[in-house]
Amino acid sequence: MRHVLLLILLFNAARLRSQSLLFENYSSEQGLSQNSCYSIAQDENGIMWFGTQDGLNRYDGQEFKVYLPQNIEGKKLPSNYISSLLFSKSENLLWVGTMGGLCLYLPIGDSLAGIDEVYPFAKPLKTISIKEIASFAPNEYWISTHNSGLIYINTKTQILQFYFSDTGFKNQVSSVVLHEEKIIAATLHHLFVLTKTGNGFRPEALFPSYYFPEIKALHSFNGALWIGTLTGGCYYIEDPINGVSNIKHFKTGAGGIGCFATDDSGNLWIGTRGFGIMRYTPANRQLVTAVHNRYDSRSPGKNFVLSLFTDRQGIIWCGLSGSGLAKYDPLKYQIHTIQNEEGNLASLPDNMIFNIFKSSMGHYYVGTQNKGIAEWNRQTGSFIQIPGTSRFGASANTIYGITEDDQKNLWIASWAGLMRLNPRTKRIVYFKGKENLPSEKFYTLIKLKNADSLLLMGEEGAAFFSLKDYSWQACPENTLHNNLFTGRYIYEDSKNILWICTTGAGLVKYDTRDQTFEIVEPVRTISVNARYLLQDGNLFWIATDNGVVIYDAKNKTIVRRILPGSENASNVCYAIQKDKSGDFWVSANTGLYRISPRAYTIEKNYNLGNGLSFLEYNTACAFTDDDGTLMFGGIGGITEFIPSSLKENTFSPAPLITAIKVNEKSARIANIHLKYNENFITINFTATNFSNEANNLFMWRLKGLNDNWSSPAPVNNAIFTSLPPGEYIFELRAANSDGKWAKSMTSLPITINPPWWQTWAFRIAAALLSAILVFYFVSRRVQSIRKNAALKQQMAELEMKGLHAQMNPHFIFNSLNSIKEMIWNNDKQNASRYLSKFAQLIRTSLEQSRQTFITVEQCVDHLQQYLEMEKLRFEAFSYSINIDEKLNISEVKITPMLVQPLVENALWHGLSNKEGDRQLFIRFFGDSNSLTCEIEDNGIGIRQSVKNKETAIRTHHSLGIVNIQERLVVLNEKYNMKCSLNITDKSDLPVKAGSGTIAVLRLSTK
Repeated sequence: MRHVLLLILLFNAARLRSQSLLFENYSSEQGLSQNSCYSIAQDENGIMWFGTQDGLNRYDGQEFKVYLPQNIEGKKLPSNYISSLLFSKSENLLWVGTMGGLCLYLPIGDSLAGIDEVYPFAKPLKTISIKEIASFAPNEYWISTHNSGLIYINTKTQILQFYFSDTGFKNQVSSVVLHEEKIIAATLHHLFVLTKTGNGFRPEALFPSYYFPEIKALHSFNGALWIGTLTGGCYYIEDPINGVSNIKHFKTGAGGIGCFATDDSGNLWIGTRGFGIMRYTPANRQLVTAVHNRYDSRSPGKNFVLSLFTDRQGIIWCGLSGSGLAKYDPLKYQIHTIQNEEGNLASLPDNMIFNIFKSSMGHYYVGTQNKGIAEWNRQTGSFIQIPGTSRFGASANTIYGITEDDQKNLWIASWAGLMRLNPRTKRIVYFKGKENLPSEKFYTLIKLKNADSLLLMGEEGAAFFSLKDYSWQACPENTLHNNLFTGRYIYEDSKNILWICTTGAGLVKYDTRDQTFEIVEPVRTISVNARYLLQDGNLFWIATDNGVVIYDAKNKTIVRRILPGSENASNVCYAIQKDKSGDFWVSANTGLYRISPRAYTIEKNYNLGNGLSFLEYNTACAFTDDDGTLMFGGIGGITEFIPSSLKENTFSPAPLITAIKVNEKSARIANIHLKYNENFITINFTATNFSNEANNLFMWRLKGLNDNWSSPAPVNNAIFTSLPPGEYIFELRAANSDGKWAKSMTSLPITINPPWWQTWAFRIAAALLSAILVFYFVSRRVQSIRKNAALKQQMAELEMKGLHAQMNPHFIFNSLNSIKEMIWNNDKQNASRYLSKFAQLIRTSLEQSRQTFITVEQCVDHLQQYLEMEKLRFEAFSYSINIDEKLNISEVKITPMLVQPLVENALWHGLSNKEGDRQLFIRFFGDSNSLTCEIEDNGIGIRQSVKNKETAIRTHHSLGIVNIQERLVVLNEKYNMKCSLNITDKSDLPVKAGSGTIAVLRLSTK
């Protein structure tokens, strides 16, 4: 029974060691349209394309975009079943073969087109069911079909030729390949060489008598033609290929082979039909197989392989039946993870690892949380759980610390207490603690160099244990301040001073020679929780809960503090190791960090995106082996690797802009010209580095808005809101998962046009219009000023004329003569009275001539003064001045020297030539807005007066009416008074009796 168990363990260990191909899997859960991937291609931009049984898929490293006949993007697909893909670099086209025909994808417009839309001569291919598309020269394509044989198409010469279409092979052509400058096609059981003849090819059978078992795929590799069959496994034919004796069967253990690929390292990848993925290395003739393991997410999702493809950075993409894609990245799983496998008794018994220890005999041991201690055979990769710890209770299975005494015994600090393991007999002995001394819940222990005793520390404090008599001894009373602090790791330096990493006090210095105890304050001020210490010369590298602290023990100073993450992230560090190149490796809550000792900077973070299977590690659980292998224990098992063997990712392509949204609507990826209100822009981008693509970094800036670059981050979009109108350039840079920045950056011009009222054309037009308006209004103002000045001048002249009319020499002469005559007649009283009235009239006329407007009351007074004077030199006449009671004569104003000339005309041209009764009527009426003045006489009338003037010798030139009319024109222009003068002969008025004239003066009042 023991031998059977040993064989099982060895078999499981061997299986564990052989599973060296680890993958990342993509399925419909990640966005793939369907989980059977029949074809794979990569375009010029590095975008990956996958043809599935239900749709074409585009993968840019961030997300899958699906093209289906029923959606807008894929409406040109002849069928949803994508059987073959080929990207043509010479024409920048993706050829898409489907079960319903052939179509093309045009990367420039991100659109599909029928084959006849691009190449009308190839219209028959639009409805032919496609198996495989191959190309061996620019513009030349070979297409294997399901029922139309083999088709050759030359897009440059527009040649379309069919082969095997009229034979029994028309539905048997399976594959075509270029091998050693020969085009070789395969039917179900035979091979053919297609020899060039003129404009066509002549098929010639190879090995006519040799019957292959259902050929599925052909591949040229390492100077041999490899043949995959559906039922007979794998074959290869060495050169020359015309000899049957050179046909070899390659033993794979797989009955069906469906596809091949060659990687950048010269390995042959073989896709089997139900037996997993194989990699053959011809240098050592090693064949490694990866099969599905339901307990390991890094294994292929299924064992049935439909397609294989090597991308431009050496990644192998495997299309699987029923599980989507499996991606093999040579850089992904360089760091090996050892974990428990359900059903594998030789695997790690527990994934929670607290301690890794190597004995002086070269044996490896691990302490676990739940399964006690296990011996680890690193050569076979197997583990043997050592029984016995559970006998002391379940807590004894929690192992925190392991050390070794001079007799090669292992001493174990467990949660149940102290145990001893004899590595030869595998016997475990438990040592119960002394009363009043710590006896359990130990975290760490150390074998003192100059004393045959152990120092143990844990939750209950510290204690010494003698290896001579197996007795417990108390520590000095001041040790760890009466258990206020808990020791987690103990280091003894060359001077036998103990440096204790604690929770609660940080780093503690304990000199056992004089029993002095000292808290290292510079470390404690940074963190009260220290977990591990690694001495490097005079420097201590200390893992704390607040980063890595580098402490100079000699000078008692802090050299540097290094944070594994940002200030807001977890800064807990658990252990530190130094590799052979001098770099330091730190385990933390967020993976592993490599630190340069020269610059004290983090050079790289290893996480789930670049090889780790878990992120969180455990306190003081680390070990460096003699060959340089670093080991760290954590919550997911053991991480082991040789730092010098880790390869860096040197492939760093320029980033791509994958989508643009303007105001939440998709826009074309080109020079962007937008309206002023289209200023909410989202730009999505990616980098077609598919090695640990989750760790790709991006930084960007929008020149014209802000010339500063954004902080590098694995964020694949930039959002701009409320962008003002202007000219911008969006610039984008990308770095791969190892932080290597692409040499070139991607830029995209963006123009946001201003609203029409902010355009230069509008501004120029507005400026011109403003200038014109200013010129216009200034001109108008100048004209108005000039006009007003002219009107004022004209008004002054007219007023002066009116004054002259009032003060004409005849009037003055006659008035003075009348007064003179009174004096001669010794009528001194009347002479004095009239002289006074004459003087008053002159004064009033002069005063009113200086005023623009006077009241009606002033006008009436002036008229009365004038009429009184006229009575002195005029024969008898009577007059009356009537004023409407509604008219407020003290408020309503009138222009001076308008009424008086009319009255004068009535006297001298109407009444003076009449015999008998002479009457003059002056009437004022109106309201606050208008005034009407009527001057009526019973004289000879204006018509008769005009006749008299025509026959008589004119001794008096009356210009009063003309002056009045000119003044009315000026008043209307200057004050908009709507003035008018109407003079009518009474004979023309039916309602008026007798002779005479009526003058009606109408004007708006001020």
